[in-house]
Amino acid sequence: MSIGEAIRNYRVSSNMTQQQFANRLSMDRSVLGRIERGERELDASYDTIVSGLNWRIALEIADQRTDGYISNILEHLPNLDLHPAALKDLLLRELSELEAALEGLVLAKHIDPEKRRKSAERVWHEIRDVLEKASVLQGVLEEEFGLNRKSLIQKHELEIKKGER
Repeated sequence: MSIGEAIRNYRVSSNMTQQQFANRLSMDRSVLGRIERGERELDASYDTIVSGLNWRIALEIADQRTDGYISNILEHLPNLDLHPAALKDLLLRELSELEAALEGLVLAKHIDPEKRRKSAERVWHEIRDVLEKASVLQGVLEEEFGLNRKSLIQKHELEIKKGER
Protein backbone atom coordinates (compact mmCIF):
# COMPACT_ATOMS: atom_id res chain seq x y z
CA MET A 1 0.00 0.00 0.00
CA SER A 2 1.12 3.54 -0.57
CA ILE A 3 0.54 6.61 1.56
CA GLY A 4 -1.91 7.82 -1.09
CA GLU A 5 -3.89 4.57 -0.93
CA ALA A 6 -3.98 4.76 2.87
CA ILE A 7 -5.27 8.33 2.67
CA ARG A 8 -7.91 7.37 0.11
CA ASN A 9 -9.06 4.38 2.21
CA TYR A 10 -9.38 6.61 5.27
CA ARG A 11 -11.15 9.37 3.35
CA VAL A 12 -13.65 6.97 1.78
CA SER A 13 -14.31 5.14 5.06
CA SER A 14 -14.92 8.54 6.68
CA ASN A 15 -17.43 9.41 3.94
CA MET A 16 -15.50 12.51 2.89
CA THR A 17 -15.19 13.82 -0.62
CA GLN A 18 -11.78 14.72 -1.96
CA GLN A 19 -12.73 18.38 -1.65
CA GLN A 20 -13.72 18.03 2.00
CA PHE A 21 -10.53 16.16 2.85
CA ALA A 22 -8.37 18.56 0.85
CA ASN A 23 -9.96 21.49 2.69
CA ARG A 24 -9.15 19.81 5.99
CA LEU A 25 -5.49 19.68 4.93
CA SER A 26 -5.46 23.13 3.32
CA MET A 27 -4.51 21.43 0.06
CA ASP A 28 -5.84 21.75 -3.46
CA ARG A 29 -8.25 18.94 -4.36
CA SER A 30 -6.37 18.13 -7.58
CA VAL A 31 -3.14 17.66 -5.60
CA LEU A 32 -4.93 15.28 -3.22
CA GLY A 33 -6.29 13.35 -6.20
CA ARG A 34 -2.79 12.90 -7.64
CA ILE A 35 -1.50 11.75 -4.23
CA GLU A 36 -4.31 9.22 -3.91
CA ARG A 37 -3.63 7.88 -7.42
CA GLY A 38 0.11 7.59 -6.72
CA GLU A 39 1.03 10.23 -9.28
CA ARG A 40 2.52 12.47 -6.63
CA GLU A 41 4.00 11.88 -3.18
CA LEU A 42 2.57 13.44 -0.06
CA ASP A 43 4.88 16.26 0.93
CA ALA A 44 6.56 15.38 4.23
CA SER A 45 5.29 18.65 5.72
CA TYR A 46 1.84 17.00 5.89
CA ASP A 47 3.06 13.87 7.72
CA THR A 48 2.21 15.05 11.22
CA ILE A 49 -1.32 16.19 10.47
CA VAL A 50 -2.17 13.20 8.28
CA SER A 51 -0.63 10.70 10.74
CA GLY A 52 -2.72 12.24 13.49
CA LEU A 53 -5.92 11.41 11.64
CA ASN A 54 -5.61 7.64 11.72
CA TRP A 55 -3.17 5.05 13.07
CA ARG A 56 -3.25 3.05 9.82
CA ILE A 57 -2.07 6.07 7.85
CA ALA A 58 0.53 6.76 10.55
CA LEU A 59 1.90 3.22 10.13
CA GLU A 60 2.08 3.58 6.36
CA ILE A 61 3.85 6.94 6.59
CA ALA A 62 6.30 5.56 9.17
CA ASP A 63 6.97 2.49 7.00
CA GLN A 64 7.71 4.51 3.89
CA ARG A 65 9.55 7.42 5.52
CA THR A 66 11.83 5.10 7.54
CA ASP A 67 12.40 2.72 4.62
CA GLY A 68 10.77 -0.11 6.58
CA TYR A 69 12.59 0.43 9.89
CA ILE A 70 9.14 1.04 11.34
CA SER A 71 7.07 -1.45 9.41
CA ASN A 72 3.41 -1.48 8.44
CA ILE A 73 2.63 -5.04 9.49
CA LEU A 74 -0.90 -4.72 8.12
CA GLU A 75 0.59 -4.86 4.65
CA HIS A 76 2.39 -8.13 5.41
CA LEU A 77 -0.45 -9.68 7.41
CA PRO A 78 -3.64 -8.40 5.76
CA ASN A 79 -5.76 -10.99 7.62
CA LEU A 80 -4.41 -10.09 11.05
CA ASP A 81 -7.23 -10.36 13.60
CA LEU A 82 -7.63 -6.81 14.90
CA HIS A 83 -9.85 -7.69 17.83
CA PRO A 84 -8.15 -6.36 20.99
CA ALA A 85 -8.31 -9.76 22.73
CA ALA A 86 -6.67 -11.49 19.75
CA LEU A 87 -3.98 -8.83 19.56
CA LYS A 88 -3.38 -9.11 23.31
CA ASP A 89 -2.81 -12.87 23.01
CA LEU A 90 -0.54 -12.38 19.99
CA LEU A 91 1.49 -9.70 21.76
CA LEU A 92 1.88 -11.84 24.88
CA ARG A 93 3.15 -14.69 22.70
CA GLU A 94 5.62 -12.34 20.99
CA LEU A 95 6.80 -11.03 24.37
CA SER A 96 7.39 -14.59 25.53
CA GLU A 97 9.48 -15.29 22.43
CA LEU A 98 11.45 -12.09 23.03
CA GLU A 99 12.06 -13.09 26.64
CA ALA A 100 13.40 -16.48 25.52
CA ALA A 101 15.65 -14.82 22.93
CA LEU A 102 16.98 -12.38 25.53
CA GLU A 103 17.70 -15.24 27.92
CA GLY A 104 19.70 -16.90 25.15
CA LEU A 105 21.56 -13.74 24.16
CA VAL A 106 25.25 -14.47 24.19
CA LEU A 107 27.26 -11.40 25.07
CA ALA A 108 30.42 -12.97 26.48
CA LYS A 109 33.35 -12.01 24.27
CA HIS A 110 35.03 -15.40 24.65
CA ILE A 111 32.13 -17.17 22.87
CA ASP A 112 32.24 -17.85 19.13
CA PRO A 113 31.55 -14.50 17.35
CA GLU A 114 29.19 -16.14 14.85
CA LYS A 115 27.11 -17.62 17.67
CA ARG A 116 26.97 -14.21 19.36
CA ARG A 117 25.89 -12.57 16.09
CA LYS A 118 23.12 -15.11 15.49
CA SER A 119 21.92 -14.68 19.05
CA ALA A 120 21.81 -10.89 18.65
CA GLU A 121 20.01 -11.25 15.32
CA ARG A 122 17.31 -13.42 16.89
CA VAL A 123 16.75 -10.81 19.62
CA TRP A 124 16.55 -8.08 16.96
CA HIS A 125 13.82 -9.97 15.08
CA GLU A 126 11.87 -10.71 18.26
CA ILE A 127 12.01 -7.03 19.27
CA ARG A 128 10.67 -6.07 15.85
CA ASP A 129 7.83 -8.60 16.16
CA VAL A 130 6.84 -7.08 19.50
CA LEU A 131 7.03 -3.51 18.20
CA GLU A 132 4.91 -4.27 15.13
CA LYS A 133 2.15 -6.01 17.05
CA ALA A 134 2.24 -3.43 19.85
CA SER A 135 1.85 -0.57 17.33
CA VAL A 136 -1.24 -2.20 15.86
CA LEU A 137 -2.71 -2.83 19.31
CA GLN A 138 -2.14 0.82 20.20
CA GLY A 139 -4.04 1.87 17.08
CA VAL A 140 -6.89 -0.53 17.74
CA LEU A 141 -7.17 0.73 21.33
CA GLU A 142 -7.31 4.31 20.02
CA GLU A 143 -10.20 3.36 17.75
CA GLU A 144 -12.05 1.13 20.20
CA PHE A 145 -11.89 3.47 23.19
CA GLY A 146 -11.67 6.87 21.48
CA LEU A 147 -8.20 7.52 22.88
CA ASN A 148 -6.44 10.73 21.89
CA ARG A 149 -2.98 9.70 20.68
CA LYS A 150 -1.51 13.19 20.83
CA SER A 151 -2.47 13.78 24.46
CA LEU A 152 -1.35 10.26 25.44
CA ILE A 153 2.05 10.83 23.82
CA GLN A 154 2.43 14.14 25.65
CA LYS A 155 1.46 12.53 28.96
CA HIS A 156 3.86 9.64 28.38
CA GLU A 157 6.75 11.95 27.53
CA LEU A 158 6.08 14.06 30.61
CA GLU A 159 6.09 10.94 32.81
CA ILE A 160 9.42 9.90 31.28
CA LYS A 161 10.90 13.33 31.99
CA LYS A 162 9.69 13.12 35.61
CA GLY A 163 11.23 9.65 35.97
CA GLU A 164 7.82 8.05 36.48
CA ARG A 165 8.31 5.60 33.60
